[in-house]
Amino acid sequence: MASLFKDPSKLSAYRDRRFSGTQEEYEAVLQASTTVYVGNMSFYTTEEQAYELFSRAGEIKKIIMGLDKNSKTPCGFCFILYYSREDAEDAVKYISGTMLDDRPIRVDFDWGFEEGRQWGRGRSGGQVRDEYRTDYDPDIL
Repeated sequence: MASLFKDPSKLSAYRDRRFSGTQEEYEAVLQASTTVYVGNMSFYTTEEQAYELFSRAGEIKKIIMGLDKNSKTPCGFCFILYYSREDAEDAVKYISGTMLDDRPIRVDFDWGFEEGRQWGRGRSGGQVRDEYRTDYDPDIL
């Protein structure tokens, strides 16, 4: 089956600045990746809830919840590692935009999880975008 994601512009709207290679290398890694990034999650979403939803796209190898680096509590994102590229493509194609814990989640291909990426990068320890957002989970901040 031909992949819908051969066009690099459809791979991911997000460019991780911590990726050390060139744009071409980044796109090549995304084309082969079996990891997806899930954003805009509720701070109260559990790993079990994520597993239940994302296992519908395929067999999951591992889930890494994003954590606030100061309080070590969930901060609204996670990485899902699949065993196959096809399963990751199905997750991006079918699950992105669906509601999870009353939030429309965003699912994008990711270049791969490395230790240290599970920590939020914002000044407060969570995600950078949460420092400007007051409409969801305001009691966490």
